[in-house]
Order: sequence, then C-alpha cells, then structure tokens
Amino acid sequence: MRHARRGFTLVELLVVIAIIGTLVALLLPAVQSARETARGNTCRNNLKQLTLALQNMDSQLKKLPGYSNELYNPNGQKSGSPTLNFTSAYARRCSWVVRCFPYMEEQPLWDAWNTFGTGTAPPAPAIAGLTCPTTPPDAQGQPWLAYVGNAGWAFSDGTRNGDTQEYAANGVFFDLNKNSNVGPMDSRESSPAIQMSMTQIVDGTTKTLMLSENLHTFYWTYGLTNNDTSQILDNKLLFGFIWKNTGGSGVNIADYDRINGDKFYDKLSTGPPDTMETFGGDNTKYEHYAYPSSRHPGGVNVAFCGGQIEFMREAIDPLVYGQLMTSNSKKSKLVDSNGVPDRKLTQPSDDQYH
Repeated sequence: MRHARRGFTLVELLVVIAIIGTLVALLLPAVQSARETARGNTCRNNLKQLTLALQNMDSQLKKLPGYSNELYNPNGQKSGSPTLNFTSAYARRCSWVVRCFPYMEEQPLWDAWNTFGTGTAPPAPAIAGLTCPTTPPDAQGQPWLAYVGNAGWAFSDGTRNGDTQEYAANGVFFDLNKNSNVGPMDSRESSPAIQMSMTQIVDGTTKTLMLSENLHTFYWTYGLTNNDTSQILDNKLLFGFIWKNTGGSGVNIADYDRINGDKFYDKLSTGPPDTMETFGGDNTKYEHYAYPSSRHPGGVNVAFCGGQIEFMREAIDPLVYGQLMTSNSKKSKLVDSNGVPDRKLTQPSDDQYH
C-alpha cells in the first residue's frame, strides 16, 4: 500500500521561523556583548603596555616625556646667536609615543628616529598596540593613535585670562619642544621645560590619570611625508587630553567639553585635527577634541600613573575628572564652580569615577 507523504503546513513553517528568529534575537546581544568584551580587554591591555613603557622610562631616566618633545644630534649644527638651537637638519620634534619606543620593543624604530642629517623623514609605520579594536583605523598602514596622555589644563579655558603658561601641578605631559628651529613658533619656546617624573606626582600615582582613549586623535607623528615641516603647533590636543574649570568669568563649557561629549564633533565644517594647519595654525579652539572619548558603551578606558586600568564612566563629575588629572592639588589651577581652589576641596574617592 502506498502512504501519502505529509509535508509541513504553512502555519508550521511560520511557527518554526518565528522560533528561530526569537532565538537569534536572544543570542545576538550576547554575541555582540562577548565581542565588545574581547575588544575592551584588548584596549585595556594596550593601555597597560603603554603605561608599563612609561613607567620603565621613568625608572631608568627619572623623567617622563612631554606630549611634544625634541630629538637632536648633540654633535649637530646650531643656529646663530642668540638662540643657539640645533638646526632642523639635526633636530626634529616628536610625540610621547616616539620617546617610548625603546621601552615598548621598538628599538629599530627608535634608532631610525635618532638618525639625522640624511635629508629624509624617519619611518612612521602602523603599530597595532596604538589602536583600539572598537575603533578601527580609517585606513590600513597609517600611524594611527587611539591613546593620549594627561596634558593638564586646557589652553582654551576661559579662566586662564590670557595665561599661556603650563604648570607641573596641572597634569603629567607638557610641551618639551623648546627648539625654535623645529616646528612653528607656539609662544612657549622661552618658557622653562617642565620635566615631570613619578616622584613629582604629589597626589599619588593611583589617584592621577596618565593615559586615556580618544576618538579624534590623528597620527602619533606630525605627518607622513616630513614631520618637521608640519605647520601644526605643539598643542595639547594632538597627543593629549585636557581638563577645564567649570566656573568663572567668561567660561563657556559646551556639551562636547566632557567625556564622550560629541563623538562626531570632527565631522563639522571646521575639519578634523589633521587639517588644523589650514586654519592658520591657531588650534586652541579645537581643544574640544582633547576630552577622552571612545566607542565603548558608557565611558572610556583610562590608565593611572600607578598602573591600574579603569573604565571611567562618561557621567563622571567634571570637577572629579579634573581632580584626577592634576598631579598636585596643593598647587593646581583647578577650582570648583564657586572658585574654591583644589587644595581646599575633598579629594575624590574610588566610587566617584568607577
């Protein structure tokens, strides 16, 4: 006898499809969460390795790099009196990343950057540990940088009232390019070099920020063809992150002047940081870029000078954020909205930024 073969009815197929769709909907967030966790762990490991490099540099040299630095051949030619600076053929400026090369297993690259007089720019390759997997580079093979150093008090802060100086108590990384022959003049050439070290962090290394993520950072160099001819000024926002006072006369804190403020600010008509030299070199107005930012949900990964890596929530109080950036609360320029100086404020506890 022949038996009729019965197939699935339309209703049964729809039920099966609905069940599969429900399972996918339930599993997809878990898969995405697992992927983000893995990317976040890679990002935190990158920050850990960079912090170790900085700590090793400080241990050996008893000093930390600036966000901008000068490299030079001590036997090279100098310009005439009264500056007596090394000529551009025997000197170049570089970021804090370059100064860390000997301490992050990049000795050949460091040697190339310390070779002068050849007339060619040093190499600027892509380095995997300098990018966050959550924010992949716009193009492969370029020297992208996703991490920046604690550069302290913003030059564009309205409470400065024309003060263009840097102060050691306000951060960790400072402008150490004092050679007027290397890069455009930024008005700080005559100011004393602030040579920071771990021993100068009075507030404690576990209470002072060292590194952070930043979506708007460009390269770890000043350019690709010749880093010495770039007309971008030595400024905090290129390789550092900043804080501003939230109160006082003439202060205008916009929505993007905070952690994860406006992640798409560099899409505006003013252009991203790498085009700043087309705006006459005045890039203090672009310091909105210099606040910590990331694609991680709810905050950014940061590293403290003591070596611990934390996830700082974007809803952190701006005053607490500023306190974590100053290295010496007794002398810093930080004040609260009522003008009370940092030295008289209660120092932040762990639960205020976790």
